[in-house]
Amino acid sequence: MLASRLLTALVLVPLVFLAVLKLPEPGFAFLLGAVVLGGAWELTRLAGLTSPSQSALAVALTAGVLGALYPLRQTSLAEMALLLLAAWWTVNLVAMLSGRVQPRSRSGLLLPRLLLGLLFLAGAWLALVRLRGLPGGAGLVLSFLVLIWVADSAAYFAGRRFGRRKLAPAISPGKTVEGAMGALTGAALFALLCGYAGWVPLSWPAAVGLYVATAAVSIGGDLWESLLKRERGVKDSGHLLPGHGGVLDRIDSQIAAAPLFLTGIWLLGRGG
Repeated sequence: MLASRLLTALVLVPLVFLAVLKLPEPGFAFLLGAVVLGGAWELTRLAGLTSPSQSALAVALTAGVLGALYPLRQTSLAEMALLLLAAWWTVNLVAMLSGRVQPRSRSGLLLPRLLLGLLFLAGAWLALVRLRGLPGGAGLVLSFLVLIWVADSAAYFAGRRFGRRKLAPAISPGKTVEGAMGALTGAALFALLCGYAGWVPLSWPAAVGLYVATAAVSIGGDLWESLLKRERGVKDSGHLLPGHGGVLDRIDSQIAAAPLFLTGIWLLGRGG
């Protein structure tokens, strides 16, 4: 499994870097939209749609929403929506860790879950497209993506080596408190590097605070998707990426973290 994960990452990471650095903003938005629509397709299955035609309709509607949002990406309305999403994902993290959210076996269509999930996907897309449009936006997007990768990797290895206490056992039994602390530590170290090197428009204390908060909220996104999968009784959202599962399995952390990261850049830096 680890070998498959590494091989897939070795193929995908250079492609992601090239896309972020070389594509103009409209091209970046289009390619990112394709990724989001792949996640939307998988989400329809987790929400209970069994007909491919119904899933295709939901994906088409999501594409229409993205198209409608693109001209609005720099407006105050979009800014307010992203601030609300950042707040929602912060509350979600607290709820997931409180133990009050419990998975229940479900069947049939869960329309609220589907609509909310599609909203979250669209919000993450909007946040990253707007981030890409800021001065130095390509570097900011890469910094965000690498942050999530560093946090995920640090959580994986810290959890394997030191993991003892369960983080949210009812939702995701494999995640541990020690793994989460590893993620936050990895995020803090990466923030120090970014702040020292001048890769983000933040002082190093502000960078550490934002990066640690972003990594924490990303854990909530991971737990949100784990809840959906556990309620449906599936291990992965799909099988497109060897060793990684589906598209949604790869972007669940980014879905939650992107609005918060952009909000932090606005509030703490000079990018807003």
